[in-house]
Amino acid sequence: MEKISEEFPSAIVREGGLAALLNYLDFFSIAVQRTALQAASNCCRNVSSEHFPMIRGVWPIIRNCLTYSDQRLVEFACLCVIRVVDSYHRASIENLELLVDADLIKAVNQLLLPAGGSPLIASNTYTLLLRALATSARASAKITVALLEADIVDTLYQILTGVLPSASDSHSDQGNSLSGQGLGGGLADMTVMENLAHRPKDQVEEALSLVSELLPPLPKG
Repeated sequence: MEKISEEFPSAIVREGGLAALLNYLDFFSIAVQRTALQAASNCCRNVSSEHFPMIRGVWPIIRNCLTYSDQRLVEFACLCVIRVVDSYHRASIENLELLVDADLIKAVNQLLLPAGGSPLIASNTYTLLLRALATSARASAKITVALLEADIVDTLYQILTGVLPSASDSHSDQGNSLSGQGLGGGLADMTVMENLAHRPKDQVEEALSLVSELLPPLPKG
């Protein structure tokens, strides 16, 4: 099935193959789970809007896989999300809004800002997830609101500054002292610049792009 998914992904989706691949995923060995999810990620490339019911049927499984501890499974689940967003952000906005909901955003947010500190996913996948969120926000005001309500701003703050928002909020004089950790002091500027220097350029660009999409539009005229 994984080999067929590389050449004929639409045929697999059309015939209900996504459900066959994913419905009993947790009963398989880890090796079979990886193969099944890799095939599913292939099937999510350029998926047609007419196949939305098949995508929605397995979406809770894909979303749940984002929380797994196995890196390869999480990577393949991320690819499913990234490719579905890329497929639906232009012509199927209503479908996209049903998929990129609060639960999905929460799972993605935890991948971008993991409790353990170091992201489980590869750097390129991390970048593509940021791009997928920016693409979704650009396509739908409803998704933009959902992102804001899910505290994506805190995640972006940490990505760009290297400082957790909760840590910065605990200093009332932040930004007014050279020894502070805020964005206004000399040490803060050094901390932010060091963080940006060590973070991949494409991640910084995608994070800024997402910030731009979250901001209200400029007045016209």
